[in-house]
Amino acid sequence: DATEYIYNAHGVELNQRYDSAAVVPDGTPDPGYSRDAELYYEATTWPGAHMPHVWLLDNGRQVSTLDLCGKGRFALITGTGGEAWQDAAKAAEAAYGVKIAVHIIGHGRELEDPYGDFARIRGTTETGAILVRPDLHVAWRANAVSASATADLQAALSQLLGRNAAA
Repeated sequence: DATEYIYNAHGVELNQRYDSAAVVPDGTPDPGYSRDAELYYEATTWPGAHMPHVWLLDNGRQVSTLDLCGKGRFALITGTGGEAWQDAAKAAEAAYGVKIAVHIIGHGRELEDPYGDFARIRGTTETGAILVRPDLHVAWRANAVSASATADLQAALSQLLGRNAAA
C-alpha cells in the first residue's frame, strides 16, 4: 500500500488548482475531492484546474481534449448549441490580437464525445464554454451561452491578459 504513494500518486501531479489574476472565477466553489487528493486525480474544468483529458473522436480518429488545447493559443470548447461562441471568439481575437481555437463537441459534429465522458466532466451546460490557456489550465468558463457572450469572453480576456482591448 505504501508504494502507491511513491509510484502512483497521480493526484499530486494533476490535482493542482490555483487562484490568481491569470484565472477568472466563475462563482462556483472549488469542487474539492471525493477521494485522497494526493493519490487520485479528479478531473474538473473548474477555473484554475488543468484541462482534463477525455477521449473524443475527430472525424472518426481518436483525439484527446488536450490535443485541442495549447500550441501557443487559447482554446474555447463548447457543445452543440454553443455556436455563438465562435462569433464571440472572432471578436475577441480582433480586439486582443490573440489566437483562439474554437471547438464544438457533440453528436454529428466534427468532434464527438462517443461515451459521454466530456459531458460528465465539462461542468457547464451543452451551450456553455471553457476557455483554456496555452499552458492547458482552465482560465474561465461560462455555464451557458447568453446575449452577452462576446462581452463576457472579452471581459475574461481583459483580466487574463491584464489589458484592455486594442483601440
